[in-house]
Amino acid sequence: MKYQISSGESNFAIEIDREGIIRMDGEVIQADLQQVLEPSLYSLLLNHRSFELRVDQEEEAYQVQIKGITINVTVQDERAKLLAGVKSATAADAREIMIKSPMPGVIIDLPIQPGDEVQSGQLLAVVESMKMHNEFSAPRAGTVKAVRVKVGDKVLQNTILITIA
Repeated sequence: MKYQISSGESNFAIEIDREGIIRMDGEVIQADLQQVLEPSLYSLLLNHRSFELRVDQEEEAYQVQIKGITINVTVQDERAKLLAGVKSATAADAREIMIKSPMPGVIIDLPIQPGDEVQSGQLLAVVESMKMHNEFSAPRAGTVKAVRVKVGDKVLQNTILITIA
């Protein structure tokens, strides 16, 4: 999976291959990111050095606090491009939207159920893939028509997770 990371004037290309090898701007790095205790607190091991991060998601970016410094970061990944067609539903708002997993993984959170009213941007599901938590949000307001998975389910790429009407 490829990511484009931007912070201020700095841009980085990150690639994580199927074996979990991470490359930043083509150079292999040793990194491991784990969520600890509270939802926005993380432990980062980067090239054998340990860091504590607080990560809060803003509208289109992340606010990262590390060593008392706050950095605004934007992340664009291949998944976002795959989901762009779903998120750009404007004239098609009247039809059903199927939220699909663009990658294989395990469902680790599913805070909605059939019949729930959801708002645009509301968290629908979290899929863990390659030690990363990938959040799926409602592309528009609507009603959850179907939830086709449950927490703990393993899903394949393009598995339909949720249908919103």
